[in-house]
Amino acid sequence: MTLAVIGFGSNLGNGPHLVQSAWTRFSLEPKIAPLQLSALYVTEAVGMVSSSLFTNAVGLIDTDLDPSELLHLLLQVEREYGRVRDTDEEGYQDRFLDLDLLYFGEIVCQLPDLILPHPHIASRLFVLAPLAQLLPDFNDPVSGQTAEQMYQLLLSRIEKGDLPAQHISRLA
Repeated sequence: MTLAVIGFGSNLGNGPHLVQSAWTRFSLEPKIAPLQLSALYVTEAVGMVSSSLFTNAVGLIDTDLDPSELLHLLLQVEREYGRVRDTDEEGYQDRFLDLDLLYFGEIVCQLPDLILPHPHIASRLFVLAPLAQLLPDFNDPVSGQTAEQMYQLLLSRIEKGDLPAQHISRLA
């Protein structure tokens, strides 16, 4: 079994329900053992324009799937939850469910359809806050930094004005 880290996001519909439901959905998969889901966080859109807030979380699973098989499953689950990818639209789009494969063990790869670790982890509070909550000592295989170090560095860069503000709050 390999530890994989999945990012969950939703900004259409009932985000908290959709994220929790998608998390539960993974327990139906024979080659996946869901381990832990972070707290839910509410965030403004990052990298896109949207009037809807996002619900975000990070989930830890053990899996016997390989990275490509897991990615295929994540895309399938997104579709089950109503995700439509409009290829005529540029950039990110509002979505009922977004599932990102953030880490797969310590694998580092750059394929046409899969980059591991996910290339935007270090710049997104909605990933680093829940990741640091679950696995503060987890080492990023590229930077060598822990999740907590990456989180604190991103907070510092935002505070200094090096990056735009990212508003985030943890749901109770």
